Amino acid sequence: MKEVEFYALPRPVQDRLLEALSGRFEPTPVLHRLGAESKAARWVVVALGAGLLAGVLTVLGLGNASTALSIHPLPLVGLYALLLSAVAVGLLSALEIKSRIGDLPYQPGLYLFESALVDARDERLRIYPLDASTRVSPAAAGAVTLVFGAVRFTLPLADPNRQSEAVQRIEAARERLPGLDAKARFEIDPLEPPAVVSPLAPTEPLARKAPVWESQRWLVGILLGTALGAALFWLRNTASDNRMLAAAQHANDVAAYRAYLARGQRHRPLVAEVLLPRALLKEAVTRGSVADIDDFVAKNPKTGIGPEIDAARRNAMAAELERAKAENSLAALLSFAEAHPDHGLGPSFEQARHAAFLRTRDRYKKVMPEGAEDHLDFVGRLLAHAEKVGAKKTDAGHRGPAVEIRFRRLPSKTLARADAAIRKNPKFNGAPSYPSQYFDAKRLEVHEGALAERLIERFAKVFEPEALTFVRGEPMEGESEEPPPVTVPTLFITHRLEWSGGAIAVEKPRGVFIGILLFYNSAFVLPDNAATLKTKFTAGENMSHELVKKHADQPAAGALETAVYASLTASAFAQFESRLVAKWFKPE
Repeated sequence: MKEVEFYALPRPVQDRLLEALSGRFEPTPVLHRLGAESKAARWVVVALGAGLLAGVLTVLGLGNASTALSIHPLPLVGLYALLLSAVAVGLLSALEIKSRIGDLPYQPGLYLFESALVDARDERLRIYPLDASTRVSPAAAGAVTLVFGAVRFTLPLADPNRQSEAVQRIEAARERLPGLDAKARFEIDPLEPPAVVSPLAPTEPLARKAPVWESQRWLVGILLGTALGAALFWLRNTASDNRMLAAAQHANDVAAYRAYLARGQRHRPLVAEVLLPRALLKEAVTRGSVADIDDFVAKNPKTGIGPEIDAARRNAMAAELERAKAENSLAALLSFAEAHPDHGLGPSFEQARHAAFLRTRDRYKKVMPEGAEDHLDFVGRLLAHAEKVGAKKTDAGHRGPAVEIRFRRLPSKTLARADAAIRKNPKFNGAPSYPSQYFDAKRLEVHEGALAERLIERFAKVFEPEALTFVRGEPMEGESEEPPPVTVPTLFITHRLEWSGGAIAVEKPRGVFIGILLFYNSAFVLPDNAATLKTKFTAGENMSHELVKKHADQPAAGALETAVYASLTASAFAQFESRLVAKWFKPE
């Protein structure tokens, strides 16, 4: 077998071969089988295989934020370029083969002449001399098989019934071929040059000029594959990043967005500044407290959802205010305001706070005695003052403005005369018998303190300390019964102790005791002096014989006098307390 490049043959040989292959002039083929060799298909298989691997590589980890291959690292761009280059080279090579075969001036195929079998399936002709064949035999389907060593060719017959005739003709040609002279060989061999060439015939051999993409298909394929590989790498990572974002948005929770941030790249600002903070804010809102939202803000100071955070905080703040309102206590509202000084719910909070004071007024209305409408009006003014001034934070908690209970002791006009009268009584027992000494400021202060504590306790049952705080104020001096101007609500209690004019002498134990009168004048005054509630009461007390009997054996000087006059004073203060409380409250 020898190979001959068709385009390298002399022009006369080319023309003679073309005439022979087309069957227009002798020698004509004994048998032929048209069709090119399927080399292009091999390159297509290479391209398809490389494309399939590129596809597998592309989908590996695509959109899966749980794997490190969700975004392919930059070094993998080389693998993308290699696979796409294989695709490009494979396709270009297949096209190059198709183009070369299509440009042939003859129909590609196998042509059997009486001199040789010409394999003309491309531009490179492979010549198998017939006398080199090792076997000629019939084949199935009315064909003939020729064997040249390890190479086998099967050619079809136009008329299968003439198979034996064709085999005999080929064998006969093979046998006589060695003895042929040059003239006889020329008549049967289309590749023999003609002895005479027409001077008008073209002498330039037929040639094919391959386009650049064919001659440089490897370089073109590699360059194109590298560009396509880089583009596919970028497009694949972009698509994977977008799919990870879509998956995170579908889940719409903190874990999904954090998973994206661990792998994703293109949408990091959107996720980090908007989507993840929004999911975290949603969790904080679900927990339902302003503290949770404030904690979220502290941990995420820079986000792109400022208005949403503000709205969520306002809603949470409003919800906490509603919870505080539901407790129906001023203390809960004040605790809310203390915990959230920047609550920003001015009108709503003030409305709730005002409602708390109205509830206090209604609470008093339920316990006030009949006919005490003036007290109800006064309480309304008192609570309005408290609401205006507001509560302050103390160690004991929030406390409303103070309401002072102040005592004023007016000097007695008759106790001196009582001392003089007692001295003249036959039962006079010396210095311990003088009554005035048992009504000094120190002893009266004890009764005042006890009364103040009981009044504070009674008022506190109605007025919660966050609204009003009842306290004992400093005692006053002076002789006027009219209350002075005040800066805080004040309950003035003015009292004057006088001798009743009578005295009782006791034989055993020896002593003489006066009766007393206590004149009380109370005035509840507000800072605006626009409203004042006044009460007057006089209590009269005389010695208790039962009390004297209990001290009949008491040897200490002045012990009986101390007990008697303390009892008289306590009884008088108790009467006044009962009268004052009855004007303010129903009996418990």
